[in-house]
Amino acid sequence: MLSSKGFRRLVCAVCAVLMSFSQFVLPKSEPAKVSAAFRSEYEPVCETAYMLNMDTGKVVFEKDPDKKMLPASLTKMMTCIIAYERADSLDEMVVVDSRAVRFVNYNKEGATGVWTHIKVNERFTLRDLLYDALVASENGAAEAIGYYISKQYYGSDTNEEFIKFMNDRAVEIGCTNTHFKCASGLTTDFENHYSTAHDMALIANHLMNIPELAEMAYTPHSYGIKATNKNPNVHWVVSTNLLIREGETGADGTDYFYQYCEGVKTGYLIKSGHCYASYAKKNIGGRDYHYIAVLLNDHAPTAKDKNYAFIDAKNLFEWAFNNLYITDIYNTNVPITKIPLKLAWNKDSITLVPQDDFSTILPKGVKATSVTKEITFVDEEAVAPVRKGQKLGTAVLSYDGEEIGRINLVASESVERSTLLAILDWVNNLFASTVFRVFLVLAILGIVAYIFISYSNKQKMNSLKRNVSRRKATRRTYR
Repeated sequence: MLSSKGFRRLVCAVCAVLMSFSQFVLPKSEPAKVSAAFRSEYEPVCETAYMLNMDTGKVVFEKDPDKKMLPASLTKMMTCIIAYERADSLDEMVVVDSRAVRFVNYNKEGATGVWTHIKVNERFTLRDLLYDALVASENGAAEAIGYYISKQYYGSDTNEEFIKFMNDRAVEIGCTNTHFKCASGLTTDFENHYSTAHDMALIANHLMNIPELAEMAYTPHSYGIKATNKNPNVHWVVSTNLLIREGETGADGTDYFYQYCEGVKTGYLIKSGHCYASYAKKNIGGRDYHYIAVLLNDHAPTAKDKNYAFIDAKNLFEWAFNNLYITDIYNTNVPITKIPLKLAWNKDSITLVPQDDFSTILPKGVKATSVTKEITFVDEEAVAPVRKGQKLGTAVLSYDGEEIGRINLVASESVERSTLLAILDWVNNLFASTVFRVFLVLAILGIVAYIFISYSNKQKMNSLKRNVSRRKATRRTYR
């Protein structure tokens, strides 16, 4: 039987593999560029935005996605990921370090209405702290997690090891413009604590692929934290994500509820405005569509002002659900092209098919025939024997001038090699080879040289014989 820690690490490993096959195979150096055909008529209020379809890995909307921004409490997504992946059990007890509480009190000037219910030396299960940090965006809970993991699993008396692991993990996930300085996001070190809409989307996607954390992120009703050594009563955690709280309004009186939203994390600092990493799912025509949308900085003066990050996310989701549809482009039985084939009896070409089914998301009304392909072969021609499924080429697929994916092209059947044709080809190659030609020239030159030398030697012998005959004749005359 796997331990709980082993099970969670197995889940994380599986999630990482699934992410590698999904694109969410997203490029790590540069995010995919969005075709003009995917441009929403709605322009987000937030300074930066990034939205992708999780089913295909297609980026469908972006607005300055690589601009470094203050992520505020969206930071807590990474904090929860690290705690989940490193801890032996979510039920182990955490004693709140005094520095976690002091950190919140020291940095609270960076936000409005910040406080913490957590007390020094209070004992919580790690699970309760994760709910508190991810659902209620409790800063003290996030900082307590950081100090606990650093001490328990790194033997460090500070939370620096935890912060280092946050940054290292961000790189492993694919982030290229992210750096954390604290576990909660409640920071005044604005120069060194930053991320981008693109990177936050990667982190949100990773979190939502961890079932237990995804379940926490979607907590539309309150969650009860058990009584502690400092509080004899249950503490009820309420989500800050108003898109999942039906029948409730924000401080500004707006009803933000959106029935298809199921996570993920909110954030606010005076310097960051409202920030939001959101996840929504909807079944359309019997097919589930999944989206991640990240909005950073709506420039709201206070946390109680209208939250345009919520509004932007909802509008982008509605646009995507109503205008973008997953279209099946190719399946593994569709012939794509042929390639010349050598050394096969009575067969001079072989058909190539996609290695895997390929679907992508396209604007409403656009058909699969609108997708173009550019084919390159591994070699100019295939050589038998060829095995079914053997990769022989690649097709780059594009729509509206933008690359939307790549598929491997493989042999549709197995073809054996003809022994006779292989021998003839060997002979032909031998005669055509440079080595053979050089050898042939040298052989001809050798033969010519041999004939010349033999002829010269013969001439010398004949001359010698004539001289000897003359001398004999002369001696007979004198006698």
